[in-house]
Amino acid sequence: MPTLKEAKEKVRTLSVRALEVAEDATTYKTFAEQKAALDPLEAEIKTWIAEVKDLEELEERKKAFRQNTGGSFDDAPAAERNAAVAKSFGAQFVESKGYKGLAERGFDGKWTSGGVEIKAPFFEGTDDAPGAGNAPVAIAPNVLPGIVGLPFAPLTIADLFPSGQTNSPLIRYLVETLAQNGADTVAEGDLKPESALEFDKVSETLHKIATFLPISDEMLEDWAQTRSYIDARLELFVKQAEEAQLLTGDGEDENLVGILNRPGLAPAVTKGSGVSAADDNSMDAIYRQITRIRVTQFLEPDAIAIDPLGWEKITLSKNSQGAYYANGPFVGQQPASLWGKKVATTPALAALTALVGAFAQGGQIFRKGTLTLEASNSHADYFRRNMTAIRAEERVGLAIYRPGAFGRVLGL
Repeated sequence: MPTLKEAKEKVRTLSVRALEVAEDATTYKTFAEQKAALDPLEAEIKTWIAEVKDLEELEERKKAFRQNTGGSFDDAPAAERNAAVAKSFGAQFVESKGYKGLAERGFDGKWTSGGVEIKAPFFEGTDDAPGAGNAPVAIAPNVLPGIVGLPFAPLTIADLFPSGQTNSPLIRYLVETLAQNGADTVAEGDLKPESALEFDKVSETLHKIATFLPISDEMLEDWAQTRSYIDARLELFVKQAEEAQLLTGDGEDENLVGILNRPGLAPAVTKGSGVSAADDNSMDAIYRQITRIRVTQFLEPDAIAIDPLGWEKITLSKNSQGAYYANGPFVGQQPASLWGKKVATTPALAALTALVGAFAQGGQIFRKGTLTLEASNSHADYFRRNMTAIRAEERVGLAIYRPGAFGRVLGL
């Protein structure tokens, strides 16, 4: 089987040859002669175009399979690794045409930059000055001391969901409201038992999350400082607001409907009461919810979101001999996990609570475009004060296909 690159090259070569035949009036003196030479070329081009489409589909499936099985960065082909080379949001902003144009003509006078659409947290490029033509290398953003670079930050709620793109401000999908399994053994000639599935059609509106930060013109002229400022703060602020919306948005005004405000969630498990035994610890209570989702939804939970105080209590818990249940203070546990499930800590949850979910199957995040950065000194009196406003915004929507795939654990 040819590679995708080889198939595309074959299409290009045959197309060049066909163009030469079509323009060669010396060798082919009549239309019939030209047609006789072009027909087999066109047939072969169509065959190779179909091969390219098949190989592209195969590559997309490989990516999906690799993602679903938790394949690592090193498992990906070289081309995919090069496309995912670390390049921070701030680095892309200072390497944009808008920023370079301003830097060339100077930052004097009132101005507004064109938007810079940030395609991914990791982008191909180098750590050199804007416009440097060195080969791509894997680098971490050059952030101020004491600030955690976002590529190394813990998991967020958005990381747990599959991510999708949309060109529409509205998403429509079906939510399963009833799944009745009537399958059973039957005698020969008897009526077969009926199963039932019911769905509701749901429409989700995409919502805009935005903020801006002021910086001095002197900082803006210093591309390294501007990049660090954006990496350390602007992106973080948008992501924090996004996380709160995904979890607890109330659907009022411009808010999303967060997971916790969706009807049909799995019943909450409270530690030490109900389905949780009186002597359950926090880890036991969380496992009870994992089991409930398995039994009622026939889905395997893949992650746990938990507030920092609840995770602290679990991490510091000890047995009767005083030994930590976890690895203790001198052994790292990255990424964090509990009962074999990924753990994302978030202050957006109430204290001492957790959310268990089958995130990969139960929902999806949709974005219209990606994070966009724009800069202007036309805000308020910024022109007079030599200040610039850098704005970041995104449009995001949350689809929850199976609300019962998510359930809270209380009283940790």
